[in-house]
Amino acid sequence: MWFFRSNKKRNAEPEGDGPAFWKDYLRLFRTPLPAQTPIQEVPFVVFDTETTGVDPAKDRILSIGAVRVRNWQIDISGSLECTIARHDSNTSPAVVIHGILPKERPNDLEEREALEKFVLMIGNSVLVGHHVGFDIAVINQALKPLTGSGLKNKRVDTGALSKRVNPVSGPVYPAGPLSLDDLCKQYRIRPSDRHTAAGDAFITATLFLKLLSRLRNRGVHNLGDLLRRR
Repeated sequence: MWFFRSNKKRNAEPEGDGPAFWKDYLRLFRTPLPAQTPIQEVPFVVFDTETTGVDPAKDRILSIGAVRVRNWQIDISGSLECTIARHDSNTSPAVVIHGILPKERPNDLEEREALEKFVLMIGNSVLVGHHVGFDIAVINQALKPLTGSGLKNKRVDTGALSKRVNPVSGPVYPAGPLSLDDLCKQYRIRPSDRHTAAGDAFITATLFLKLLSRLRNRGVHNLGDLLRRR
């Protein structure tokens, strides 16, 4: 499954005693985005996280990067890029790859502040990411102690979406999960700032627009069309 729908029960969850930013966020889902919304009018946020590892249950967020996509364009003016303050000595291979080593950086944010900025940015937008299930899981793991629940947004995975665009398998197009690097080569996208959250968010947004363009030629014109499995 390459997308997830927020069901009515989750959307109707009470606001409870969570922080103000979370209550404001939940209110946005009282009126869901109509399925008939034209693709160019759908508010998308393409995002990426860099983490200390690949286990959402125990690994932590190092940084978050996000850009808005609307009207077939990437809006970098409202982009988000934040690095989270490190209070540990973890220097795992994943940490070394991202280059976010334990040290003081003047612009680092505490995790709660970074999460609040992210939630305020995304609102009720449709979230887009490459293998987005992992990024959603790690964000939700960090949100749960603050809010008691997780993100409610509809989501699209560019990895699975690429297979909807081109379902062929074989030596050139493997049957298993495709990496972002694989798809950058296939769609001739320059992978600049790779392995940074902001860089990967921009690369994924570029890929997303290329995939949307091909789907538009196949009759995908609104949100409902996009969220259908085929």
